[in-house]
Amino acid sequence: MLFQLFNVFNCRSTWRSAFDGFFENKWLIAAVALSLFTQLLVIYVPFLQAAFHTTALSAFDWMIATAVSSTLLIVMELAKLVLRRRRPDAYA
Repeated sequence: MLFQLFNVFNCRSTWRSAFDGFFENKWLIAAVALSLFTQLLVIYVPFLQAAFHTTALSAFDWMIATAVSSTLLIVMELAKLVLRRRRPDAYA
């Protein structure tokens, strides 16, 4: 789930940084926040835990999951940087 939440920002552009104009699309920010909120509900609300067969995560678990899933964003940002430096005229 976290991979997809990071990846959605990469998908905004194949060459532009995910951080360029980050707050331009309020609907995207709201959708990501809602997705994260509903995921938290499924993980921490007891009757939803039973329905979805989930268990609560510790802060350490969240740190690991966030660190691992953010690698997608980091790698894609580096790839976009290389693309922009190789052919700056093509992305103007």
